[in-house]
Amino acid sequence: MLDFYKLKLNIEKSSNFFLVLAFLFLPFSLAAHNASLALTVLTVVVSGAAWRKREYLQKEPLVWALLALFFLVCVGSFYSLSTWDDALGVNFNKYLKLFFGVLLIVVFLHKRTREYAFYAFAIGVFFVLISTYLNIWFEVPWSMTKNQGWGVDHTVFGNYITQNIMMSFFVLQCFYLFFLHKNIFIKIFLLVSAVLAAVSIFYLSNGRTGYIVLIGGVIFYIIFSLPKRWSWLAVVAVIFIISVAFSTSQRVQERFDLAKSETQLIFEQHSRGEIPTLTSIGARWYMWMKSLELVRERPVFGWGLGSHGVKWCEIAPEPEWCQVGDTTPHNQFIFFAVELGGVGLILFLLILASLFWAGWQGGEYRPLMMGFLAIFIGDSMVNASLWNAREYNFFILVMCLLYTMIRFQDKNEKK
Repeated sequence: MLDFYKLKLNIEKSSNFFLVLAFLFLPFSLAAHNASLALTVLTVVVSGAAWRKREYLQKEPLVWALLALFFLVCVGSFYSLSTWDDALGVNFNKYLKLFFGVLLIVVFLHKRTREYAFYAFAIGVFFVLISTYLNIWFEVPWSMTKNQGWGVDHTVFGNYITQNIMMSFFVLQCFYLFFLHKNIFIKIFLLVSAVLAAVSIFYLSNGRTGYIVLIGGVIFYIIFSLPKRWSWLAVVAVIFIISVAFSTSQRVQERFDLAKSETQLIFEQHSRGEIPTLTSIGARWYMWMKSLELVRERPVFGWGLGSHGVKWCEIAPEPEWCQVGDTTPHNQFIFFAVELGGVGLILFLLILASLFWAGWQGGEYRPLMMGFLAIFIGDSMVNASLWNAREYNFFILVMCLLYTMIRFQDKNEKK
């Protein structure tokens, strides 16, 4: 019996190692990340750690919010208009990460694991950052893009949206570590890294989402890190820097002008009752407007998990529009409202509220959590943040990490 107990403890300890690897691999290898995450979940379940440490979990609002939303996901599967082989199975597997988040919190009860995971993610993003700049002059073998030169897209792994989301949070990590360390050389390194990361988003990427989440993350980090009388002055300084970046980055200007013209076009065509022209920003506006019609038809519990695509192609039957919107409406709030109704939307808001509640009492971690929340909410407004690959991995893992860094900073549970 004693040997069996020791075996379970050893299995539980291995989950710490696998979770750190999951954070390390997340920015640059989705396959290695998924394998590490699967091993983390498996070892937590086999070791029975979640049951033994349930007294800690029962006190945490985030745990209950994650479980409640996942329970609704399960319920929504029973009245879905889709099938398991289609969107129902796909969406369920993606939202299964909500339950995984509870298991990750169990692992994060170990203080050293939280520290290693935090730094492992930063190392992974730094590798992506170095690869991005190398890609300017060299054809980096592992890079998604093979564009040499300045001012073109240099996405290295995944897509520019996910790379910029992670790069934006890396900027916040650099800010946090800058004030944590006393060594002047480390401070310089962190400051330079933050600047290079921000430059890569504004000058070496196509991602308008990256501009939004970086600006929001940095502004919220500053507001919650400095005394009130200085924070607004710092925000003005950030806005000035952003204005300079906008005026000097032709790519940012082109993307902004394109977004403006696409928005004007979609509303003009919609007001005339025309089938709109398919564009990037225009498609988002159109999907949001039409998806809200579906919400009004079933406002409480929605149409069921995986049903968005089925209903979308009924209200937008044109082949090009059916194809572009048959997975998500590119807005996580609307996505939950369509498939799981107002109840699903409220539970998603409860997750965000739990993170805000933790961040408000977060002490030195408050700016990090608030900056992360700005990134999370910003991306959720223009993308399916808990559905898209890499994005849901990032948001689930980092929200659990930051939450436990705040809630368990004085605990180092090893039982």
